[in-house]
Amino acid sequence: MFYPYYYLRTYWPAFHATPYSHDYDFLHRPYPEVNTELFMKSAEQMKDLLKEADVLMDHITNSSEWSAELMKAAQQSNKSKVIQLLKSTGVQSKMDTNYTPDGLNIMLYTSVGELDCCHLKLSIRWS
Repeated sequence: MFYPYYYLRTYWPAFHATPYSHDYDFLHRPYPEVNTELFMKSAEQMKDLLKEADVLMDHITNSSEWSAELMKAAQQSNKSKVIQLLKSTGVQSKMDTNYTPDGLNIMLYTSVGELDCCHLKLSIRWS
């Protein structure tokens, strides 16, 4: 009945932390005080990114000509044209794109002050 406990304590001491061991310090380290200011500001910035993502999705779903032009530019690896088309929708955020034979990935970025806080990745398949 006591054999498994003894076995773990003997061969895997990390599972048996005592107040005098390094493992005990790691497992019982206090967390810093909670400060929600940056967290709440980041969430507010993320709401803006989500609105811009909605604008992009509206352009893709409502204009087959625009979508075809975007796909052609991406398939030709014309990154500057892809970004130009995406920016033509009114998106103001920093963005990066990459594409695969299966689809388009768009990463939208924003910051709070000088701190890079929020990334939104959109992955849209076309095959």
